[in-house]
Amino acid sequence: MVAVSKGSRKVRELRKLLRKGAYRDETNTFVIEGQSLLREAALTGNAPIDIFIAEDSSHVISGIGELNSEELKIWELEAATLKSVASTQNPQSVLATVSMVDLSFDELINSSPDFLVIGFEISDPGNAGTIIRTAAAAGANGVIFSEGSVDIYNPKVVRASAGAIFRIPVIRSINAPDVLRSCEQSGIRTLGLNSHGSTSYDALNFNHPLALVVGNETRGLTGLAPDSLTAEISIPMEAGVESLNVAAALSVVSYEVWRQRAANDL
Repeated sequence: MVAVSKGSRKVRELRKLLRKGAYRDETNTFVIEGQSLLREAALTGNAPIDIFIAEDSSHVISGIGELNSEELKIWELEAATLKSVASTQNPQSVLATVSMVDLSFDELINSSPDFLVIGFEISDPGNAGTIIRTAAAAGANGVIFSEGSVDIYNPKVVRASAGAIFRIPVIRSINAPDVLRSCEQSGIRTLGLNSHGSTSYDALNFNHPLALVVGNETRGLTGLAPDSLTAEISIPMEAGVESLNVAAALSVVSYEVWRQRAANDL
């Protein structure tokens, strides 16, 4: 373990990775924060490049048996320095840099997926991370974010994914019409979640290849051509509520997909 100062090159690079998406892309590296995300990275074979811990916090490393301590580069920071670098007001005692895992859309579609999630111009980092987490938990084969969506390696997205970003392929910055066209050509039905959709989600059979498409938090799916989706589906609501948060809506329908398929396997 090596102590590093606030003005060191390592700390400057760490700060840039947390704040600048262009630098993350340039270095093909992003930052995870906290012991639970560090453990998820280790469990999924995404070995950290560098680990930064607050002074007197060496226990966070010894508690993660999946990491090979002999190969790790561990840097110790003063607590105040770590707080000045981290992206939260009350930072965790450990940060780590990890290589991006960028799969191409062609690789994903050629793997014959039967359940995809497509986010169209998702702008809120919390929603993007929750979409990734929900898709992984419900058994989707991959998540695709269109051009105009938030950077999936934004620290807020990574935190909101709760480690699921390591558990499911996530494709970013893809042209939405091209994705929908490829899905159609591959026999994957594209179902857009829309509060004004003509068919209730619970009236559908989800035992076929499909992609659930969720739209921008404000504009929904209005930026897509009307005939680009197989169908638009809705969630019945009461008490005068017009719509759900995009990530909440995805959760409702994703678990119906999971429920039907689990029942079909019995």
